Amino acid sequence: MRSIILSVVVLFSFLIVFASAVAQVSAIESPVVHPDRTVTFTLKAPNAKKVEISTQFIKGSQSLLMDQSGVWSITLGPVDPNIYSYNFIVDGVSVADPNNIHIFPNEHFKSSLLDVPGDYPAIYSVQNVPHGQISYCTYNSKTLNAMRPLLVYTPPGYNKNSNKYPVFYLISGTTDTEETWFKVGKVNFILDNLLAQKKAVPIPKRPGLRWEK
Repeated sequence: MRSIILSVVVLFSFLIVFASAVAQVSAIESPVVHPDRTVTFTLKAPNAKKVEISTQFIKGSQSLLMDQSGVWSITLGPVDPNIYSYNFIVDGVSVADPNNIHIFPNEHFKSSLLDVPGDYPAIYSVQNVPHGQISYCTYNSKTLNAMRPLLVYTPPGYNKNSNKYPVFYLISGTTDTEETWFKVGKVNFILDNLLAQKKAVPIPKRPGLRWEK
């Protein structure tokens, strides 16, 4: 009985410590895009000796400053509207932003994504229009002799009609993954918006195109 009680006490103590750690991390918001399009990046690393940030919209790296609670921060910009990748450099080690759920999918480097909006919705922004569907699938690669992942975009209404559609293949280059084209490139939202604006129409059937349902 004593061992059971002790185990419960240890587990309860662990949960308290874990909840406290989660609360500390979740209390930090990073990145924060301000109305003037300056951006504040924040990282809690009380034991770090030096923290820098590397982004696509500045040359080289910039050093963050630490406050008394061990939180490092820096404000950069203003930044032109666009989607950028960035990462922290903690004592020489590149790390993604732990407070940002938007990660650049790549097989080598691990960066986070920053979306700086403009005065008007960008063509890749999520708008109030009918949306297509992204499906995660696998296929058997005879070249690699292995099962490989792939993603398929189908336009709004695809599952409700019997129309045939052309297939357009996107092959990731260098170290990008099968998710890069929609998590970073936002191709699905671009197509949703273009279709809703009547700026994109179904491609007519012609020789050389493969059609699928």
